[in-house]
Amino acid sequence: MAVVVWTKVAGQEKYRALSRRLREAGEKGLQRKLTRAIRQEGDGALRAVQAAWLTVDVQSSRGGGESSGLRARVAAATRISVLQNGIRIRTESKRVDPAYGRALTYGLDGLGSWRHPVFGNRAVWESQRGQEVFYKTLERFESRWRAGIERAMEEIARQIEG
Repeated sequence: MAVVVWTKVAGQEKYRALSRRLREAGEKGLQRKLTRAIRQEGDGALRAVQAAWLTVDVQSSRGGGESSGLRARVAAATRISVLQNGIRIRTESKRVDPAYGRALTYGLDGLGSWRHPVFGNRAVWESQRGQEVFYKTLERFESRWRAGIERAMEEIARQIEG
């Protein structure tokens, strides 16, 4: 399971029509240029979310201890992709730790908690919880995404129409 945020662009029909015209015209170079421009609009948000994951304050039921590298694994598992209707930034839970599934990702984001044995000792368990960072970090980028995506679409449309 993944944590997903996407932005829908105003005038999606226009983007779909543009995409269709690019395919029909066989303009692979312009299609790649549009995809690259849209992706670049989300790169700043991706880097901000990855940095936020690295600074999450994790609360533990048993006190502090040695780091397991969880924050770095979650940051590395956070990816961006371009969709037909916007940008998707998600954290792929299975890339973090397949054994725990989404519990680690959601727990680190403060949407729950996760339990695990202390250094593999099944007689001693601890519960941990993070703090909200994912949606909170992405909120401030949404208006920029929309404006940037629309700007990129307009630029490609001008190039097609000549």
